[in-house]
Amino acid sequence: MAHAEIHRDRRIDSADLAVLSGRTIAVIGFGNQGAAQAANLRDSGFAPLVGNRDDEYATSAAEEGFDLRPIADAAAAADIVLLLVPDEEQPELVRSEVAPGLRAGDTLVVASGYNWHFGQLEVPEGVDVVMVAPRMIGAAVRDRYVDRHGFPCFVSVERDASGHAWETTMAIARAIGGTLGGAIVSSAREEAALDLFSEQAIWPAILDVMRTAHRVAVEAGFTEEAVLNELYLSAEPAEVFARIAREGVFGQLGLHSRTSQYGQLRSLSALDEGGELADRFRHVMHDDILSGAFAQEWSRPEAGERLDAMRDEVGATRLATAEAEVRARLDS
Repeated sequence: MAHAEIHRDRRIDSADLAVLSGRTIAVIGFGNQGAAQAANLRDSGFAPLVGNRDDEYATSAAEEGFDLRPIADAAAAADIVLLLVPDEEQPELVRSEVAPGLRAGDTLVVASGYNWHFGQLEVPEGVDVVMVAPRMIGAAVRDRYVDRHGFPCFVSVERDASGHAWETTMAIARAIGGTLGGAIVSSAREEAALDLFSEQAIWPAILDVMRTAHRVAVEAGFTEEAVLNELYLSAEPAEVFARIAREGVFGQLGLHSRTSQYGQLRSLSALDEGGELADRFRHVMHDDILSGAFAQEWSRPEAGERLDAMRDEVGATRLATAEAEVRARLDS
């Protein structure tokens, strides 16, 4: 069983903020993650530049008092650049606006391993490339920094041109709050693959469970209102997942009735742990993700149009239309 190193704030020697002293930090992209990380950096004693397009995010950055600049200018002025724009925008943005301003000894920090691992980023030689990837949405990255609860964070050194990339990685992780909850040593490959695996294996399976359960229950003669509230509209599953995070997948079972526990475990024991679901998950992991097939497909120009078409398709399904009707009745 493999285990990763975990670095926390109590090990001050593993994350020294002094490493960042005298170095200019730029946050590229002031969206959910960018706004949160820029604010956390500022509260940690730094004055990050913000590079952003001229849009509503730029307005927010200016209103919050950050030194707002065009992306190319911010990247050129910085020694450490945090790339916090969506995955699909990164390759062209780095190529045209970020990379030209990077010099030997600078550091590019990615918050997702996707583009680096799959060879989509053209970063000049001599530039360190590291990953500091919060496992948390942007709003919670900020909230958990403020209340000092912290959040888990994946960290890695992908290219150590300077010989000091690890120190920079850990200092950035600490400055944004990543060592409060634990900085877990990982890699761009691991972060990207597991993120894609959750998105392409686990969540589709959950969505299919909901879709199939709805169909079977309605066919059995139960009302839409009762079925959908039992499945998810009541938010009970969200409460269960929150308990799973705190008490474990099986540890939280004690919060359910004994009838529920017996039914869950009886049905679970009847499922084949190495069966069809495992085969499907292995196919997604190896044939779609690790092979690079998905990354190649998503990089094609027509992929965005296909995404829009698929969204329209699921929006017209029986489950989606029933949900809209029930929501309207509940809100009336």
